[in-house]
Formats: sequence, C-alpha cells, structure tokens
Amino acid sequence: MARKRMILIAFMLTLIYLLSPLTYIIPLNVYSFKIHLLFLSKSPLLWSKIYSILGSVNACAREPLSSLLLYTPEEYWGEAAEILNIAPPRYYVDTVTVLMLINASEWKYVKEAIILYKKGIVPFKPSSQPLIEEYVKPLPISGEEPILDWRYMVYIFTYRLICNMSNALDTAKYLCLYVHNYMTYDIAYWHRRSPKVLIELRRGTCTNFSILYVAMCRSIGIPARLVRDNSISRMTHAWSEVYIEGCGWIHVDPTVGCFNCSSYYMEKWGFPFHIVKAYNPIRGWIDVTPSYVPDYGTVIGEVLVGDKPTYGVNVEVYYPGNEDRPLLELKTNATGLFSFTAAEGRYLLKIYYQSIFKIIEIEVKAGGTVRIKVNLG
Repeated sequence: MARKRMILIAFMLTLIYLLSPLTYIIPLNVYSFKIHLLFLSKSPLLWSKIYSILGSVNACAREPLSSLLLYTPEEYWGEAAEILNIAPPRYYVDTVTVLMLINASEWKYVKEAIILYKKGIVPFKPSSQPLIEEYVKPLPISGEEPILDWRYMVYIFTYRLICNMSNALDTAKYLCLYVHNYMTYDIAYWHRRSPKVLIELRRGTCTNFSILYVAMCRSIGIPARLVRDNSISRMTHAWSEVYIEGCGWIHVDPTVGCFNCSSYYMEKWGFPFHIVKAYNPIRGWIDVTPSYVPDYGTVIGEVLVGDKPTYGVNVEVYYPGNEDRPLLELKTNATGLFSFTAAEGRYLLKIYYQSIFKIIEIEVKAGGTVRIKVNLG
C-alpha cells in the first residue's frame, strides 16, 4: 500500500512539474509545444527570465524565438529578442533560421543587415539599370527551382560575410569559395531547390551550388546568372557568372571552387562543350557559347511563312543521334531572323510554326558562318 502511495505521489509531482510552465505560458497569450519544451528543458530558476524574454517580443515572434532559445546560451537571449524586435514580422522564421545557422558572435551583423534591408540599402549597385532588372531583382535563377521569396533570408545570411568588403570582384570571388566549402556535393539531392532551402540543406549538385551562389550575389547587388552546358558529352554541368563593372561577365564555378577560369573544363576534365547558355529570368536561356568554346561558329537564319519573314517561329537545335532533348531553343525576331553560336560539328534544326515544321541539318565550322533561309510555305 505504501509503495502504491509513493508511486501516486511521484506521478502527481511529475504531473505538477510538467504543467507548471503553464503559469508562465498562459499570460503570454500563445501556446505551442516548442514554448512548453523550452521551459521544461531549462532550470525552473530561469523560467522567469524566459517569460520576460518571450514577453518582450511580438506575440507572433514568440514561437520562433523559443526554438532559438532552446539551443542558445543564456547570455545571448537578450540579443536574440532585440533582433526579433527589429525583424519584419513576415520574416520572423527566416530570421531565426539564419541565427541558428551561424555563430552567435555574428549576430550583430545580422542585426545591422536587417536595418539596412528595411531601408533598401545593398552593398553594391550596378550602374546599368537593365542589369539590375534582369540579373539582380528577379527571384528565378535556373527556371526550374521553386520560386520562394528568398531575398531577405539570403541577404541577412550573406551580409555578415561581406560587410567589410567594398570591391565587387573580391566579394564575388570570396563568395565562390564560401559556397564551395559551405555546400556538400550529393547526387541524391539533385532536385532544383530554392536558395532558402539550400541555406539549411547545405547539399546538392552543381545546379544547386550555383543557385545558392547566384542568390547570394544578387541579394547584395552583384548581377549574377546561372550557366549550363547543354552538350551531349560524358557529363553536363552548371556554373555561374557575375557581372563586374569594367570586366564584364566573369566565369564562376562554386562547385569546384574555380573563379574566372572558363577554360577549366577542357583543361581539367578533358571534354569540349557544344552549346553553352545562361539563364536570363526575363528573356529565358541565352547563348554564351563563345565564352567557353574556342572552336565555335555562327549560324544565322531567316524563316519565311508564306514568303514573309515571320516573328515567333520556334527553332530547336539538336545534336544528331539525340533528338530527345534540344541543346537550345530560339524564336525568330520581328524580321524573321534567328542566330546562335555552336562548337564545330553537325546539328539538326527543327523549325516549326503552328502546325508547319521542317527539319534541316547544318554543319558548323570553327570561325565560319552558316547562313540559311527556310520557307515554311
């Protein structure tokens, strides 16, 4: 009988202890398992301080903040609350995610970044408005990843790394090496992902390395874009480019940690590319083959429909023997013209407009120009 009484007393005491945080949580006007777990994970001697810290922030920030406090030394609790108090409410979770990923000694830079972000201030600003519109402002990077609002999270994550840098070229190079070391190459994570996800996941293949890199550059005002080899070779690859005033577009490969070495793939990997293209969020994929293929030639075509130059005719470029995936997709301009560059070799062009199409084969010579005129009837 005495043993049963002792078990009952122990049970009641345990239940009282488990429920006692409610005396602090209920006045906060918000309940979640995370908040409850925070209290239970800390000494009851700290419960008043936890209540005070949580009570000092917006009610919507209390649950995200509790996740942070759970793994943060007590001496940083006040600073965490200060940061949440200046963060935009819609980005409370993003703010906490970044704070949990970095060292607490860097939190002061996150606080500074939030203030600057709210004022619309970025470290770098290109002089060209088209560059800003096409390669700084847009959220899409590969044209394939989920489009999430990543700008705030990537900005406060990146700012701490470059806040003392003033040279765009040095900054772009530093971020290349940072992403190279931060991410882990893992073929199991080949799916295209948002930069927000990649910051937490820290894994992926070459496209994801470049997605994160491009996002980090754009977030601080450096024009950047994703580049892809669309050749039929032993392997395909994706990398990046950044635009630096006075230099133009510069090759960057965060996957291999290579900066401004466009000949790397032929010299180190030993295989050539056929067609290389960069993703423009406004205009789609654009041809950048001459930057990476020394033996390229040019193709210039005109398409007529009913003997008239026609706008918007589709032109797809294929490698003979592999017609499942186009190397490049184009449309004719207002005068019925299209053009592209490609490595020396033979290619198939599928040209179609509405229900009319033709397939022709061309041969490209290094340094030469192939001119074609196609009448679709």
